[in-house]
Amino acid sequence: MHLSETVAKYQMLAIGDHILAAVSGGADSVALLYGLLELQEHFSLAISVCHINHNLRGEDARADADFVRQLCLELNLPLFLYSKKIERDGLSLEEAARRLRYTLLFKAAKGCKAKKIALGHNLNDNAETLLLRLCRGTGLSGLRGILPVRDENGFTLIRPLIETDRSDIEAFLKAKCIPYRTDFSNFDKNFSRNRIRHDVMPVLKKINSQAPLMITQSALLLREDDELLESLSADILKRCLTREGCLHSVQERRLHSVQEKRLHIPVLLEAPKALRRRVIRAALNQERDISRVHISQIESLLEGQSNKETHLPSGIRVRREYDYLLFYSGTQANFDAFCFDIPLDTPVYIPALGCHLLAAVKTYSITFLINSQEMCTKYFNYDKISGSLQLRSRQTGDRIAISGVGRKKLKTEFSDRKIPKAQRDSIPLLAVGSDILWIMDNIDFVSAGAGRTSIAYTPEPGCRVLAVEVLTYGEH
Repeated sequence: MHLSETVAKYQMLAIGDHILAAVSGGADSVALLYGLLELQEHFSLAISVCHINHNLRGEDARADADFVRQLCLELNLPLFLYSKKIERDGLSLEEAARRLRYTLLFKAAKGCKAKKIALGHNLNDNAETLLLRLCRGTGLSGLRGILPVRDENGFTLIRPLIETDRSDIEAFLKAKCIPYRTDFSNFDKNFSRNRIRHDVMPVLKKINSQAPLMITQSALLLREDDELLESLSADILKRCLTREGCLHSVQERRLHSVQEKRLHIPVLLEAPKALRRRVIRAALNQERDISRVHISQIESLLEGQSNKETHLPSGIRVRREYDYLLFYSGTQANFDAFCFDIPLDTPVYIPALGCHLLAAVKTYSITFLINSQEMCTKYFNYDKISGSLQLRSRQTGDRIAISGVGRKKLKTEFSDRKIPKAQRDSIPLLAVGSDILWIMDNIDFVSAGAGRTSIAYTPEPGCRVLAVEVLTYGEH
């Protein structure tokens, strides 16, 4: 049995690890447990056991649980024993059982403070999985087979037997006179995996007696290719998300705080199709229910009109907004309207900005006619301002004066600049009445970028100047 070699190859264990072993009572999981016990002294391992009764096989399942309970008593190992019926919720029996199994494994690992969960999948399981995925249709990621090491839900899943043939496992148990249970449902050909195991694999072995090994070695090569493509797609995803520093803006940070994500379509379209699909799947956080059909639905939005939307499993929605794909769950966040009076010479904390705003009247010798786009301090002609200065969200009737255009509705300005509708209510506006002095979108406190200002309030020589400064020292 090649458990030690596989553990070393994939660096599965470290000194002092606490391992939760998933033990069904079958040959694979029992061999896994005894193999870990052989490594226990070398790695100073703490080992706990988890057994899950899915209540599918009546007395046989209860006998399996009794077997594992007695085994743990003899080995003096702590046991987490669960008995729970499977709730399908529209899933196949296999998928529903898998979800329940991992949910309970994570619960047990948390209960015993184990960071790693050991599973008994072997080389034959890996080959069968790859064939099954080929039959159902899959991409390169699916052809990687079962991964030896994988992080999920804050835990590390390890499979020390993944390169060990089932015959070697049975030989190991026989040589050491270690008993185990036989799950006769593994011979039920109503399950697709069992048909692969008992009907398809024997035929392949007649072609090549080492067929399971050859299949898993192919999966390893595909895994290496897949990792390269994953690295390339991660770089594209980063560029899609951080175009021109847009994620530094206050509005972008607020959008992301409600689990929304935006991909810049022009950058996405530059990528080859194979990488583009990976970027989309990465943006969905590798949801298991997302199929090739769903990815195609999202791809169709790339060439579609703005505000087109598609709905995916798990309440995920994807909508095109101008040059962006917006990913979000459920309904979008509604931003509450806000309005703050801005007195002179008094810093006012603005939650919508996450910092203070300070307005002051000064007398300058003006040598410029427009506000720089690279300053977090803006200057306005105070002599033209009549009324209270406010920092607020948009209201009906808002207008702004734009150079070369004149006064225009704020709604039109937002539309012309392709600002997503979901973002508009969150954009802070410096206003006097319905006149907008400063649209404070895309503010980047790192490079001190700023939004658009009204041409109607540009300072003139000899005027009193209203200086409005964004202070970045936060709330306190």
